[in-house]
Amino acid sequence: MRYRPVAMGTRRRLALTLLALASTALATLSVSAALRDTTAPRLYYEAPLRLAEGASAELFISADEPVTYVVTYGATRLEEVTQDHTFVLAALAGANPVVITATDGAGNATEVSSVITGVPAVELTLSVPAAIRSGDPLGARLALSDSGAVLVDVSLSLEGQEGRTINLEDGTYAVFATPFTVDPLQLTLTAAATDEFGRIVEVSRVIAVQPLSVSVEQLALSAETLAVVTPEGAELERATLSSAVAQGASDPLWREPFLMPIAGRESSGFADARRFAAGGRVSYHNGLDLAAPKGTPVAATNDGRVLVAGPYPIKGGWILIDHGFGLFSLYFHLSEVGVEVGQQVKRGDIIGLVGSTGLSTGPHLHWEMRLAETPTNPLSWVDRLWP
Repeated sequence: MRYRPVAMGTRRRLALTLLALASTALATLSVSAALRDTTAPRLYYEAPLRLAEGASAELFISADEPVTYVVTYGATRLEEVTQDHTFVLAALAGANPVVITATDGAGNATEVSSVITGVPAVELTLSVPAAIRSGDPLGARLALSDSGAVLVDVSLSLEGQEGRTINLEDGTYAVFATPFTVDPLQLTLTAAATDEFGRIVEVSRVIAVQPLSVSVEQLALSAETLAVVTPEGAELERATLSSAVAQGASDPLWREPFLMPIAGRESSGFADARRFAAGGRVSYHNGLDLAAPKGTPVAATNDGRVLVAGPYPIKGGWILIDHGFGLFSLYFHLSEVGVEVGQQVKRGDIIGLVGSTGLSTGPHLHWEMRLAETPTNPLSWVDRLWP
């Protein structure tokens, strides 16, 4: 058989014809394969379930083939053609669905959904008086909205000093002692709440403190009366007070408003300025003096536990009751002490009798209400559950 050469032009036409036939065959196979693909794409996704409102929510999606993703969340609609992608959304308030649709080249679609809960920040409402008198206890109530956020810390502080708090049905309560001052003063009370996401919400109020009188009473006390005041006696009573305060219960022990321990006549007011000797230093009266006949029964102002009971050189017959939550009532100059250390007493129980023992010039009850070791106005507690 003899070989016959083929002309160059003829070979080129043949190659083009074969290439066209191959392209047509491939296209036909692709269309046929697409027509035969009825399997929807399989998806894997990761979405946060709960986060702070407005925080970035990262939604990661992966498919087993390239797809067109459409993500809807609230009024937001995002689209992306890829196989793996991370969508970033701003968390909306409340529980809102996020819907993911993935469509492949053959038109097969898979739809999945999840719920992302955006938790709003808590709202704080702080209730405090606009003005108080110097030495009055400052009571504060903090109400917190139920935003759904889990709170990890709630605090109330006066001039940066954090106070003891307790959660009751209508809010979080705190009580602060205020300083003795003869000058006008403003105090800043701040409440703060920290939630599970680390968000801190704060609210502050400014309280005007009305100053004490600048007039000073000169007490005419005899040398015999003043003789009971010695450095040793003063140190003993100071140490006794500090030791008792350190033993106080953390939680309130009372459940009813406070009452007057006796119905005596006020003979010396709380925070009155006085001198015990001519030219001596000015001191402020830490309690309320109530004149009454010797032997008048003295009642516990509220429920509590007796931490001091007995005779002392300056305070005379002295009882100290722990009411919990850093609050203590003190009763001085008793002629008889009718309770023992460690005894539980109820509001209105008779604990002793009026006398004139210690540094006293006549029968009366000296009554104090202290937050820790700081005196507060006793009358601010009477007939109230909280000042």
